[in-house]
Amino acid sequence: MSIRLVDAEVRFGGVKALQGASVDIEPGVVTAVLGPNAAGKSTLLRAMAGLQRLHAGAVSIDGRDLASMAVRERARKIGFLGQRGGVSGPFFTREVVGFGGFALAAGRRGFRTVDAAIEAVGLTSEADRPLNQLSIGQQQRAGLARALVQVDPAAGGLLLLDEPFSAQDPLEIERIAAILEEFVGAGGSVVAAMHEIGVAWSVADQVVLLANGAVIDAGEIESVLSPPALESLFGTIFVRSDHGPVPASRRRGDASGVGDG
Repeated sequence: MSIRLVDAEVRFGGVKALQGASVDIEPGVVTAVLGPNAAGKSTLLRAMAGLQRLHAGAVSIDGRDLASMAVRERARKIGFLGQRGGVSGPFFTREVVGFGGFALAAGRRGFRTVDAAIEAVGLTSEADRPLNQLSIGQQQRAGLARALVQVDPAAGGLLLLDEPFSAQDPLEIERIAAILEEFVGAGGSVVAAMHEIGVAWSVADQVVLLANGAVIDAGEIESVLSPPALESLFGTIFVRSDHGPVPASRRRGDASGVGDG
């Protein structure tokens, strides 16, 4: 499933969270959305999900205006994970993951059953605990499991994930990366906002760079994530390493210098 954002503008009072933002998301790839704090990453994802009203521009899925789609139909195509869980009340983890099934039509299923999704994100031992007793990272993974129950990659499902790797230890980062790779391999697409350049380099195929609500660049990650581009975006010097561009302050012996990307 392809998704297109054209000349999107979102305002919060006098602040433009998005301004003239245009993005084409290709099917069957992982796309990272990178930018400094308050660049508009969360707003961009919410706009793509139809959760944020646009003051100008449009969003379309496979050529169809997102605004013209019924909420239930949209929910079958898009699984959204916000930065915060978005679930209040004394719900158990298993119940929250099961909420993903509400969008499904009779006889249809998403990428995983409830139990399989819980196992995939490493929360089997926490399935019957109240979600609000879990750590922030565990709650994020429960939200990802809910999205896996909700959408089917074989039907062109799309995951829109806001900071899915935040508050995760290295083992869980590897676990989530493997889930995203499997989801894309089954025919789905993933768009994930993130902060760590190294994680983006290792998991993403495409990248969108945002600053002050505007799209600065987009394309294949190897060509877009050059040290000069990142230096301009983040205001600090980057160098090349065996693990992609890294801030110069983190440089170890494998860095080769700034260069021109």
